[in-house]
Amino acid sequence: MRDGDERALEALYARYGGLVYTLALRIVGDRELAREVLQDTFLRSWDGRETYDPKRGRVAWWLIGVARNRAIDLLRSRSHHARLREQGPIREKGREPSGPDAQELLLVRRAVGDALRSLSPVQREAVELAYYAGLTQAEIAQELGQPLGTVKSRTREAMDRLRRVLRPLIESDEEGATL
Repeated sequence: MRDGDERALEALYARYGGLVYTLALRIVGDRELAREVLQDTFLRSWDGRETYDPKRGRVAWWLIGVARNRAIDLLRSRSHHARLREQGPIREKGREPSGPDAQELLLVRRAVGDALRSLSPVQREAVELAYYAGLTQAEIAQELGQPLGTVKSRTREAMDRLRRVLRPLIESDEEGATL
């Protein structure tokens, strides 16, 4: 991708498109909006390919970060709020992945779900509010009526645990996947 080879973008999309779509759908709760996030994520990854630093993390985490930020930006946008007021929220359950990587995506989904369930309830709640609802730690503290330091500690401990639990999955999935 760094050399401008569009085939690299196609390979990245083929490998991670389902994962990005599933995450986007979980955050925005609407298939059309999730497809918008999916498309924008890969356009942004192409336009911002020079921002990827392999020293800071794996390709999958970089893409997930781009998708998460785009989904949250979309949810916070005025046009999204206007659309919700006009139509009412449309919540759809995530579709099962299909295609050649479907089994791998289902395994990843299960592993992430199991990892989240391995957290304490208060850790899981903090992570879900941050990740899926897009709340800042200060907003989470206010929402839960907890001190900010407590929320920060819970989130940090939860993220450390998730990293430890999911590291083998991500490392084995990323073999050879580079920009």
